[in-house]
Amino acid sequence: MSKQNFPGNKFICCLLYLFVLSTLLTGCWDDRELTELGITSGSGYDWEDNQWVATYQVINPSVGSSSSGGGGGGSSSSPPFLTFTLKGKTIMDAIEKTNMTSSREMFFSHSRITVLGESLARKGGITQLIDLFLRKQDARETVYVFIAQGKASDIMKQLMQLTKNQGVGVQLMIEQESKLVSFFPGIRLFELAMALSSESKSAIIPEIRLTEKEVMNELTETGRTDLPSRLALGKLAIIKGEHMVGWLSDKEALGLSFLTNQIQRATLSFASQPKVSKKPDASLILQESHTTIHPIWAKDHYIMDVSVKGTGVLTEMGSAMDLNKRAAISQMEQTVESDILGLMENSWQAVKKLNTDVTGFAVKVHRSHRKHWKQIEKDKSWDTVFQKIEIRPHVEIKIVRVGLSSKSFKSIE
Repeated sequence: MSKQNFPGNKFICCLLYLFVLSTLLTGCWDDRELTELGITSGSGYDWEDNQWVATYQVINPSVGSSSSGGGGGGSSSSPPFLTFTLKGKTIMDAIEKTNMTSSREMFFSHSRITVLGESLARKGGITQLIDLFLRKQDARETVYVFIAQGKASDIMKQLMQLTKNQGVGVQLMIEQESKLVSFFPGIRLFELAMALSSESKSAIIPEIRLTEKEVMNELTETGRTDLPSRLALGKLAIIKGEHMVGWLSDKEALGLSFLTNQIQRATLSFASQPKVSKKPDASLILQESHTTIHPIWAKDHYIMDVSVKGTGVLTEMGSAMDLNKRAAISQMEQTVESDILGLMENSWQAVKKLNTDVTGFAVKVHRSHRKHWKQIEKDKSWDTVFQKIEIRPHVEIKIVRVGLSSKSFKSIE
């Protein structure tokens, strides 16, 4: 009996297997063709006439197809990207209006940067922008965030040399700066959100600016050996809560990088013989740097014990010195240490004046003195506590190599 039923059972099992396997197959119910999408590489936001002004930088598909090899597909004289600028009561309102002026739907998953105009940052539109990026499905929370002193739309229109995709170019520029110079640590949108929701409730955003007032938005301009106007990193914007409250200069920004352990690599210029001349004539590449901070409660205020340790390589020497002598090396190390101390002190005074905890001291206090922090949080008195903070910095720099020569060329002369 079982032998007679076996073929029928096998057939039923096969049908069941097919049914189960079919549930694993997914359809493309929400698919969109590339020819229907306007792939954005960057976005800029301003505030004018009580409205959002959104500028989107969309990759030009004709240039992409012509530059990827093969025959036709577009003129080489076409710009690498196109910009769309429209106003709206909200950001999404501006996006929808952009879709009404373009044959392609805006697609944000490949965006690299977003730029905020200073007027918008001071008004307090940062948190609304963060909310959009974290809420919208195709938005990318890993974009790098910048602030422009003028209009963000001007930054979006500026062409760059050596790269066609401006969004990628600016991303590479901030990543290279963070690795080699350390004046302006790049901040991604999710990092900005984390900083503003931390105990400090503050953040830093680097400035992106035009070196001149003229915007280079014509393709013929990139054929010149030197553009009259370029994109460049400028200062450091300080954000407190929802609003931008001020700027730090590049030197103050470098001091803040030391205070917050953001130094990856930095070139420091200093006077090799400060007793003879205070004019910088030597350079040191700081290859390693580590900062530790220990909060200490001293009766009525906090003392931040800041310890900076690093090693570097001497790359330039403008005075007559014999580097075989340990005393000469020690003298230069002390000069560099003194310069770093000055950078940190100047940066601290600038931050304290703005009364904005971009140093992250609140996080340190919370982790080290939990009971005291609960009381501070209950009283909402961190701004008052922050103003009374005293820093005690210590710097130890070692010059581990002096290059290929133990004597300066000037001493040989």
